[in-house]
Amino acid sequence: MSPRTAQQLESLKDTRKKQILLAAFQLFSIKGYHHTAVSAIAKKAKLSKGLLYNYFESKEDLLNEVVLFAFKDTTEVGASMLGSVDKMSPENMFKTLINTYFSMLKEQEELMKLTLSLAVQVSAIPSVHDTMMKVYNTILGQLESVFMSLGYKDVKKEAILLGAIMDGIGIQYMLNSKNFPLEEMEKMIISKYL
Repeated sequence: MSPRTAQQLESLKDTRKKQILLAAFQLFSIKGYHHTAVSAIAKKAKLSKGLLYNYFESKEDLLNEVVLFAFKDTTEVGASMLGSVDKMSPENMFKTLINTYFSMLKEQEELMKLTLSLAVQVSAIPSVHDTMMKVYNTILGQLESVFMSLGYKDVKKEAILLGAIMDGIGIQYMLNSKNFPLEEMEKMIISKYL
């Protein structure tokens, strides 16, 4: 058996890192950050605790990476939409952002649990607070751009208000997903703003 090439080693490293991130993401969203041991993450990722520390300096470093990993798709969808602003009407852009959020609520329950859990815990973890604020500000900036293209005057406050409404809907849905009128809320938000 010949030694692995640099490309193969890099691919293996990326695969292992994603395994760790996914395992940590799942455990943090179920148990919370403070109640998840690094050894449990390593076990779920099917590697040793020592090997995990080859990829992440600390549990806090891992949590920061999990936050970025978890929100990668969400921020990329918004950036992609804003990049194609010439091809999409502001109304369609707004509808797509709202539809994406509501789809995420239905399909990515673990992400919502992690977000809610971290929202309560981040003040005790300054570096994670900073990471969450970067993600929040990215999403807020995307909403501001959409509100600007829709002709709203105070785009920052509108984006903050919509973000707060969406957070509230997320909390309510997580608490009572079987009885929560999610589709009706989605339609109401679209009709309120357009």
